[in-house]
Amino acid sequence: MFKAVNKSEKVSDNIISQIRDSILSGLLKPGDRLASEKELMTQFQVSKATMREALRVLEVMGLVEIRKGTAGGAFVAEVDMKTTINSIINFIHFKPISVRDITMLRYLIEPGVARMAALKRSERDISNLRGIIGKGVVEGEAEVIREIGFHRYLARMTGNTILILLIDFVDNLLSTIKTTLDLDPGFYHNVRASHEAILECLIRKDSAGAGRAMTDDLLQVGRDMAAKMGTEPFDPSEI
Repeated sequence: MFKAVNKSEKVSDNIISQIRDSILSGLLKPGDRLASEKELMTQFQVSKATMREALRVLEVMGLVEIRKGTAGGAFVAEVDMKTTINSIINFIHFKPISVRDITMLRYLIEPGVARMAALKRSERDISNLRGIIGKGVVEGEAEVIREIGFHRYLARMTGNTILILLIDFVDNLLSTIKTTLDLDPGFYHNVRASHEAILECLIRKDSAGAGRAMTDDLLQVGRDMAAKMGTEPFDPSEI
């Protein structure tokens, strides 16, 4: 089923890639048991240590479940949205992710989400978004949760599972960074004003205006956070 690894790249990465692709393509389904450790070592032509390293990474990614005992082994895990988000976060924890990278991704995705939300919104959505924005700026983590909740709600209005997953993933990254930066009340005051501007566009069903307001919001947030961290912000002229 699997091919011997290509020695020109890191061996464990090759194993992870092959097993992951088999799971994501549906060739391996939730609950399926992988071959025994000895059989996998033979298929990939690798050592026990390398095979175990690859399986540990796949377990951290949430793609396989390692069970102990005589009936144990490596089984394909049942993957839900929460597992997927946590797995991605675990995977990129050791990768260099910058505010600039995050802002670029948001710039490419979130204005479209806002435009779609403006066309699909209901009176209940408007009421719920007003409640999320709230009255006045609150302190610390509570304000981060409020701000993040606004963007997540807009994503859910699209009804697109992939968009919801992406926005949740990005917001988890932003939440972690924001809670460590000790951003001042002025930052959150500006964010709240931006969210109110987006909401006004939704109320009018102004799709183009909602997209522009979202772009202004995420670019300003990116600039402010980059300045706080002493790093380069994302510049839309780059793309």
